[in-house]
Amino acid sequence: MEPEAQPFGVIRTSETDMIVDANPWFAAWSARTLDALRGRALSSILIHVEDDLFQGDQWPGPLIMRHVSAPERAVMVSRHPQPGGDLLVVTEATERYRALRALRASYALADRTASRLALIIEASIALSTATGETELAGILAQTAENAYRAEHAVVVLTGDDRGAEQVAGRSPLDDSTASALVGLVDGAQAVVTVSAPDEADALVPGLGDSMRRAGVHAILAAPIRLGEEVLGAIITFFSHERVFDQEAAPLAEALAGQGAQALATMRLQARLAHAAMHDEVTGLPNRRALERAVPATTTGTIAVIFVDVDGFKAVNDRYGHHCGDAVLREVGQRLRAIVREHDLVSRYGGDEFVVIADVPSRDEAHDMARRICERLRDVYEDLVDAALGASVGVVVASQDDALTLDRLVRAADQAMYRAKSAGGNGVAVGIVG
Repeated sequence: MEPEAQPFGVIRTSETDMIVDANPWFAAWSARTLDALRGRALSSILIHVEDDLFQGDQWPGPLIMRHVSAPERAVMVSRHPQPGGDLLVVTEATERYRALRALRASYALADRTASRLALIIEASIALSTATGETELAGILAQTAENAYRAEHAVVVLTGDDRGAEQVAGRSPLDDSTASALVGLVDGAQAVVTVSAPDEADALVPGLGDSMRRAGVHAILAAPIRLGEEVLGAIITFFSHERVFDQEAAPLAEALAGQGAQALATMRLQARLAHAAMHDEVTGLPNRRALERAVPATTTGTIAVIFVDVDGFKAVNDRYGHHCGDAVLREVGQRLRAIVREHDLVSRYGGDEFVVIADVPSRDEAHDMARRICERLRDVYEDLVDAALGASVGVVVASQDDALTLDRLVRAADQAMYRAKSAGGNGVAVGIVG
């Protein structure tokens, strides 16, 4: 080995790949003296870089190898067989290694992004066919879990008159911390990432300890927002160490955006469907809903009760329609309080209501009609100072009678008119043939 300094490294190894000698350049690069290098295994100084951009670890090379103790430093090594061992020529390659690593990371990011985008496109198709919020939330949770290779993903949704509710997935955190995390996401304008428990307490007090107890290393949470309205959140949990790449947040936003659009459309359709089948004033099913009703009874006996509010026109004339609407709402509430949960109470039109009830006998049907008449005759002193009552018609039929609901309603309507013609505030029993 020549003693003068060369601008590259030279290493002589034995047949067993032990360092026999090296030049000063390589000694300086390895941060060891020549005496310290002699007799050491080459693998204790240099190791192969496993990277698909290079040739792997197959000689003769040249190959990029990195420093065992300083993995960011690298050299290019070519091996030349010699009697009794090999001669290795080593040149500095740290910058090249750094550039190639960045290039490989860029390729890997592009591959991950393409894979995630494919999942989001698949999710978009699935979301368009979802039939309910639970199914929609399940699609979002599963897509997030798959796209980020997470151990857990949950979807929390908010509604008009409910708080945040976990609809899909299972959170590994305890309930109180999970709720606090949902609150954080609800107030966020963008995706929230937590790469370690130590970062978490700055966002939500106690979150870091909760993550440690649950074995959660990282969290990615995306608010489901439509404009300024928060509809929910997608929260993804990682039980392994995770550093989020530059595309993680934009793709989470894209998935949450798809979910927001699908959820908003679903809720709008539900509101329109509800409005089409329910009375705007009382909130009860309307005549259209009644006409589509299929009575489901357990006893085989159906009572149809037709109710007309006596004296209602005078309320509208004296107090105005605003007060009249309040009376109608009160009538609807009283009717619902008398019947059972599975019975149908509908506003037929104007001041007319129809009740369809499952009853054990005709006597029970007639008793229900009398109780309705008495309950609607009670004072409405908080609303109006006027005498009100109810004319009630009731018919009862067995399912075996094969009578249509329309015929039953018409028969009950005719019975109601007989009660009204008799002076009102009473019950008349109708007959259907």
